Amino acid sequence: MKLADEIVEILSSNDGVLTEALVKTKVLLHKIGHKELVAWVNKELNGYSEGDELPDYRIIPAQVLVSATNGAYEVRSHPVPMSHIDKKFRDMWEQAKLNHSLAVIEKIVTSNDGDTLESPIPMEANGMLGKGLANSYMVQRAWSEIPVAGVSNIMMQVRSRLLDFILELSSEFSDLESDKDVKEAAGKFDASNLFNNAIFGDNVTILLGTENLQKVTNSIVKNDFESLARTLKDKDVSDDDITLLKDAIDSDSSFPVTEKDKFGPSVKSWMRSMLSKAIDTSWQIELGVAGSLIATALNNYYGLIT
Repeated sequence: MKLADEIVEILSSNDGVLTEALVKTKVLLHKIGHKELVAWVNKELNGYSEGDELPDYRIIPAQVLVSATNGAYEVRSHPVPMSHIDKKFRDMWEQAKLNHSLAVIEKIVTSNDGDTLESPIPMEANGMLGKGLANSYMVQRAWSEIPVAGVSNIMMQVRSRLLDFILELSSEFSDLESDKDVKEAAGKFDASNLFNNAIFGDNVTILLGTENLQKVTNSIVKNDFESLARTLKDKDVSDDDITLLKDAIDSDSSFPVTEKDKFGPSVKSWMRSMLSKAIDTSWQIELGVAGSLIATALNNYYGLIT
């Protein structure tokens, strides 16, 4: 397929522009009938929203440093013990979650002359951080130090993962050129699973809605309802609804589930009721994500996703 070949050429070239490859990928995903996968491309091009769960490659380890004094001596860029700090704050300060667009990330990297970036920590935290220092040192300023190499790696990860996906996709299309033939071929294999594995890695599914991205770790064991229940509970499905799902699965016990998304009548009825709750907001989740979440969880439970 010519379009896929063009994307591969851009991604594998030292001079290839990553954003150009992403725009062409949007066109390709529409051509193969998987426009729902465009959400990730848009997030990389435009930046992620506050409610999005960022891909792992956009979360970078950071080190908390301080300038402090005890009146007699002064230390600068000094690491501080963090074991006494609440996990909520440690997660905020010991890692940088970069939700910027790729264009902004590239500008951050190219405009920085040093090896690190600083993210200021509010001065209200100085007292908390100072408790880990000996000899009566008081913190004057604190910040998270972020390696520029980690920021630059975001672009490399996007390029590498997208290339993996396009190469796998190309092997499925061989010499097909017409949009009709390509779409027919795409319907014969699981492009969504291929996309998730290439972009987000094994054992992780990103639910692609119209606005937000949500991550589901594929920890559901085949025919193990407890693991299914834990996953659903993590996504705010109520205990009552989980119990109703258990009843529905038991009711469909004589109905063999051997194909993805081909569930028994009772489970289908439960799914419809959950989508209705997503619509009327009694289940706080985006509608586009709700359907993907339920289907992915149930397909895992029935052993249809490997």
